[in-house]
Amino acid sequence: MRIAVSPLRRIKELCHSYNLELNETFEKTQLVISVYQEIVWGSLKNGDPGVSGSLEKGYQAAVSYLYSFPSSVDKSELQTVLLNLFQSEWFKGLINQALNGISAYARNGDEYAEILNKRFFSEHSLRDYEVYLEMRKTKSTYYRLRKEAILFLGVRLWGVILPELLKILPGSNAPKRAYMLMVAENRELVSTK
Repeated sequence: MRIAVSPLRRIKELCHSYNLELNETFEKTQLVISVYQEIVWGSLKNGDPGVSGSLEKGYQAAVSYLYSFPSSVDKSELQTVLLNLFQSEWFKGLINQALNGISAYARNGDEYAEILNKRFFSEHSLRDYEVYLEMRKTKSTYYRLRKEAILFLGVRLWGVILPELLKILPGSNAPKRAYMLMVAENRELVSTK
């Protein structure tokens, strides 16, 4: 008889395998989540310059900063830096890549992605109680799943997505190509939903 490994234990093992510290990953992910609305939806409402303006920004510098920012950074400071470095589509694309990996690889992946999308990443995010009522979860189950979802998102970002991007970016013309590939991939994902 096989003993099932709890999702939180599995996330801890993933953190260890990617050399990520669990609490720091959770704190950094919460910070990124907290600034997402302003960077993505706020930029669109404020007339983001689009692709031509985005190519003036350094994709490699943006990814490098996001990969290595300290968890002790203030939310407003992080938001200011990310707004200056990231074009909104880049940031949205990184989060979408991480979310797609959650759905595909985590045991509760679809629930994690649903919680994260409804609570944090949609243009009109719901409050926690609205999400758990809509999902028909108890309050305690919802908050456990929410914590696991945030942690798994962090593992995907700092363990997989950002390191892979940093491997292909240094010393090449990859930023523009990587950006174009990411935009194309995200358009395909949006059109399939």
